[in-house]
Amino acid sequence: WHPKGWTLFQTLIDDMRRRQARAGYIEINTPDIMDRSLWEAWGHWEKFGENMFLAEVEEDGADKQIAALKPMNCPGHVQIFNQGLKSYRELPLRLAEFGSCHRNEPSGALHGSMRVRSFTQDDAHSFCTEAQVEPEVIRFIDFLERVYADFGFAEILIKLSTRPAKRVGSDEQWDKAEGALKAALERKKLKY
Repeated sequence: WHPKGWTLFQTLIDDMRRRQARAGYIEINTPDIMDRSLWEAWGHWEKFGENMFLAEVEEDGADKQIAALKPMNCPGHVQIFNQGLKSYRELPLRLAEFGSCHRNEPSGALHGSMRVRSFTQDDAHSFCTEAQVEPEVIRFIDFLERVYADFGFAEILIKLSTRPAKRVGSDEQWDKAEGALKAALERKKLKY
């Protein structure tokens, strides 16, 4: 980043931090490099391993460990969630991060700012009960509409991404998640 671009980037992050805090998000930060076992447990290693940057880590005479630069923030957020929640009454829990993600995209697939190997993702996860999913999605849509409006985006094209061929999770989990997303969009009367 050059100085003026970095200043603009930091100004945008500061603005989003304030907005997220007002919306009930708690900012966290997860490691840029995590052990292979975490990615295996999540299924990312098997499904997306070919697009991860890998590193060998050696610690005081122990066997070399394989680690990966994080291509996404999800597993780190779940690790934090798993370490702190004591009761369903604490839900929903909204965690946010300006996380650096790295993906080993093939050079022929790189495209401007749409397909890159490293990016900062304004990413958040709302941990909630199944009954809270639809209201949380509606709450997030309201938040996003305010942010977009402040930046001059009046017409927003909404696409509902459904389960891809390469995915983590059962069909039953995907059915519930897709159903809640559709219901929230329809309750908001949004075209998608």
